[in-house]
Amino acid sequence: MKKNGLFAGWLLLMAACQAPVPKEAQKDSVAVTDSTGGVDTLPADSVIVMADTAVVVDATLMPGKWLQPVQGIDSVMQGFTLKKNGKAESVNMHSRLYDKWNLQQDTLLLWSHAEGVKDTLPVIDTLVIKVLNDTSLVVFPTNAAPGYLEKYSRKMTRKGK
Repeated sequence: MKKNGLFAGWLLLMAACQAPVPKEAQKDSVAVTDSTGGVDTLPADSVIVMADTAVVVDATLMPGKWLQPVQGIDSVMQGFTLKKNGKAESVNMHSRLYDKWNLQQDTLLLWSHAEGVKDTLPVIDTLVIKVLNDTSLVVFPTNAAPGYLEKYSRKMTRKGK
């Protein structure tokens, strides 16, 4: 009986020591302001916060054409173009078409829709930026397995943009 009392006391103490959950964390969705001033709502489980690995992102480095080899066909490149006005375009991706993008601290949000396939619902890719410089963009898609990273290289145009 004494053991049960100790165990119950321990459980009560553990419950009392936990920090209260802030009201904004209790919501079942997250509002995201896009670059055009509009607001989209994401399901809360589609956003993963990784505070311990936050990178300070220079937003001026984001616009440009970001490419990576197509898996299994290294000679063909695919990716996206991020424009200064918040618009986005797919590069060499014919069924997934990017529409717009937004940077929220260290997280790149990419809105897209599908064409030519059965499921045409809009999608918002949530990519935590791990590395960003003039030539490289390395991201962690929040729906990927831990440790998985996608690497893109900036494609420079003749004007240097």
